[in-house]
Amino acid sequence: MGSRLNFKKIELKDKELLDGYLKKESGFIGEHNFADLFIWQFEYNIQFAMYEGYLYLKMTSPEEGKDFYLMPFGKREGFIKALEVLAEEGSRTEGKIYFCSVSKWQKTLAEAAFGSRLSLVQSVDFADYIYTSESLIELKGKKLHGKKNHLNRFKRDFEGRWNYEELDDYNAEEFFAFQLRWCSLHDPKEFEGETKAVGALLENRKELGVKGGLVRVEGQVIAMTLGAEFNSEIFVVNIEKALPDINGGYQIINNEFARRNLAGYKYINREEDMGIEGLRQAKTSYCPEFMGEAYEGWLL
Repeated sequence: MGSRLNFKKIELKDKELLDGYLKKESGFIGEHNFADLFIWQFEYNIQFAMYEGYLYLKMTSPEEGKDFYLMPFGKREGFIKALEVLAEEGSRTEGKIYFCSVSKWQKTLAEAAFGSRLSLVQSVDFADYIYTSESLIELKGKKLHGKKNHLNRFKRDFEGRWNYEELDDYNAEEFFAFQLRWCSLHDPKEFEGETKAVGALLENRKELGVKGGLVRVEGQVIAMTLGAEFNSEIFVVNIEKALPDINGGYQIINNEFARRNLAGYKYINREEDMGIEGLRQAKTSYCPEFMGEAYEGWLL
């Protein structure tokens, strides 16, 4: 029996269709956001299929070449039947189908239906960091006192010499140039996928509803950030970069962007840390309101 799912690449014209399914989710899992799926498809070969009123998504690990699936999106009353369609995909390979970015409600329904056939664990490395916009703008309290100190030091050190700019048609190329510069200070090969994602964000910024900001010191870009709205309550920050030798660079771009652009949102999703210790420390230090709950595993 052939597959009932005809997977294809994601195009901008598919945004309205996919948003109709994705935006019904909480927005606390990055892979449930159209912009994320679109910009990372070049690295993970993310594809989608529609079947009997459900949206199916799959991606391929570039390291292992293994396919991973998201659980189907659609009405909850038909969710288990839709999941059985995916189970057929696993039966044609090695007898298992691997899942990532599973939400709590999907896990609950699937476990009740499949029992021991399903094995899911919490994705600690891929749990998104969720903050209130107020906390990132105000930086109030003892826990964020250090962040405010770095911010104030930057403003003192570069008083009269720095400025903030919004992303527009005139400076978009500078965002990409800064991405390349930042990567050159680290390992460019390690960030090839991210650089493609940044390029996709900038090239399709109007269609994806991308917002961005950069900070200059004496005319030179020293930090930048990019992201897109998930819904009226949640904004997702996809990229945030600053030169490592500028004290307060990360704090100034984080705060200025949030203050100028994100006050109207209740939550800011700054995505996961991927198990990278430095990134984990940086995101934890901003004291998230909570972590997005996501699971991964397999179904026989």
